[in-house]
Amino acid sequence: MHWYLARSIANAEIIEKYWNIEQVNFSMEGLFTRKAIGVNGQWPIPGIDAMLGDTLVVHVTNKLNEPTSLHSHGLFQNGTNYYDGAVMATECGIPPNGTFTYRLQLLQTGSYWIHSHFKLQTADGLRTWLVVRDPHEVYKYDEEIVVTLEDWFREPAEVLIKQLNSPDPHMRFKPIVPYGIIGGECANRKRIQFEPGKTYRIRLINIGASFEFHFSMEGHELRVIEVDGVMVKERPTHGVTLGAGQRASVLVKALDSAQYNYAFHADMFTDLLQMPRYNPLNFTGTIEYSSSAPTKHVKNSKWKTNVHDLDLEPLDNEPALEPNRFITLDAYSGVFNDQTFRHSFNNVTYVAPQVPSLLSAMTTGDNAQLSETYGRQTNTYVLRHMEVVQLIINNHDYYSHPFHLHGHVFQIIETGSIRNYERIIKESMDVPVKRDTVVVRGGHYAIVRFRADNPGVWLFHCHIDFHIQLGLQMVFVEAPEILQNWSNMPEMYKENCIAQGIKTTGNAFGGIGLEGGDLDLDPSPYPDQFESYDPPDGWKLISYILQGNGDDVESIASQ
Repeated sequence: MHWYLARSIANAEIIEKYWNIEQVNFSMEGLFTRKAIGVNGQWPIPGIDAMLGDTLVVHVTNKLNEPTSLHSHGLFQNGTNYYDGAVMATECGIPPNGTFTYRLQLLQTGSYWIHSHFKLQTADGLRTWLVVRDPHEVYKYDEEIVVTLEDWFREPAEVLIKQLNSPDPHMRFKPIVPYGIIGGECANRKRIQFEPGKTYRIRLINIGASFEFHFSMEGHELRVIEVDGVMVKERPTHGVTLGAGQRASVLVKALDSAQYNYAFHADMFTDLLQMPRYNPLNFTGTIEYSSSAPTKHVKNSKWKTNVHDLDLEPLDNEPALEPNRFITLDAYSGVFNDQTFRHSFNNVTYVAPQVPSLLSAMTTGDNAQLSETYGRQTNTYVLRHMEVVQLIINNHDYYSHPFHLHGHVFQIIETGSIRNYERIIKESMDVPVKRDTVVVRGGHYAIVRFRADNPGVWLFHCHIDFHIQLGLQMVFVEAPEILQNWSNMPEMYKENCIAQGIKTTGNAFGGIGLEGGDLDLDPSPYPDQFESYDPPDGWKLISYILQGNGDDVESIASQ
């Protein structure tokens, strides 16, 4: 343990929050009002500031009519896997009118966020930022600003998911309207306050459900110093692109004069189709030096360029790990045997087990070492303690996926095209960057490595909320023999399972041994019919890309 971490723990505070999770009405700039999932009658949910070594205690009361949970995205939860919040992977969820207390010792610094890991509650608003500050920052700056980048939909997520996994392509490509918001207000109206001569750390956090954001500031240079909680060697750039779940900190030196204000861009986009008028959806806020100053627009053809992950190096100078376990994951989408459109890894679409995988790992003895114990449809890989895992992630879809690993950061070793005739490869430096979320473009692959040094049950999934619900996730069970020695679970953990009629022992089906382990939890693909899905051309595709029609786009961009 570093001396400053020991000192931070000695001086630590307990940050205690009491959250009633409930439905609230939220008005989008007077354009429409819809239900959001808020806290204590408020949305957006206030963020949380903490210092290294603090303990964050969140007492949750669930006022929804369905279970809920809280996942602290990016925190390792080393030794406290039961607080990871992944429903039916690490917990049963908090039942309606139930309670649970998450007790998180903050031993990492950086930019994180908290969100639900039950169904599509993140898309409906159960999300906010979490910043853990380092008392001994490497980089110097005068002030910092948290900028949350969010997509927000007119319709509740349960309506959208019915469209997106419909067997009817016409229904699946029905227009859906996105809005770009920052801190609950339209990004076009957001004002970031600057004072001349100051240096700012801007924490950019994509807490949205689906879209990527490209952030840039006219007339100002960005210097990347952090990605996903990992401090990196300073790297200048004109812009930063963040997939859902990704974070970055940039240093920005304010100009010396308050004569003009300037524009910043927070543009929502996908890489499905290059259509300048509709992709990206351009949102432009203001860098405000003075409320009375005019806005000066600085044309720069480079503002759309951004630093690549493999151009970054972490400050800890950890060299590339040498792997001794190799796993290939092929991501596809297609129509499954229930005639719905779904996503999969290696032709398996995730279906939750009947017993949380963590409890299966803790209660099945030697069988916990066998992937069959957790059910075929959970797509579980059991890892030995401290082995180094190399994942080759092949994205056979036509759109990008931001893949996120719980409980770890991974080194990004290589990216490239999976097409033999277009094998463009980019390799990492000798000291590869580490993140917990990597964007893999359509038709591309990424190679990442991590050490299995954190016993627990950890999800690996696309962080597009709708893709999670359509099955694009799988499970790593690390060192189950160590988990079986745990004895410090909070009492209310199992009480919440029992209250919902969920078993707390046995395999994925609540059985003993491997009985039922080879059964499907349903659905699974028809092997002879399953293939990557090609969307229709024209406006149906454009509507899918933008999740809105042309008139919607014009309206949104002008707000």
